[in-house]
Amino acid sequence: MDINFFDEIQPCIIDRLGRIYNSDSKYKKSIEAETKILSQLKEHLTESQMQLVKKYHNAIYATAGICEMLSYRQGMRDLASILAIESNEKK
Repeated sequence: MDINFFDEIQPCIIDRLGRIYNSDSKYKKSIEAETKILSQLKEHLTESQMQLVKKYHNAIYATAGICEMLSYRQGMRDLASILAIESNEKK
């Protein structure tokens, strides 16, 4: 059976990261700042301009999410590699 370990654990990783973010005060402050700026933009931009800003915002978050997942996966691969090296050296 061909199972990709990282694809299988991805939902758990995303859930865990969500819980970690929601308990982090710096993250919460950053979200509050984003919300404040978004409110200011809504006051000054036309509906069309605001839609473009939202599309851009969503694109940035999508890219950041991909980067975050790639970084996490690479960290897991690196950890697995290090542990394999250490276990082989002890033999």
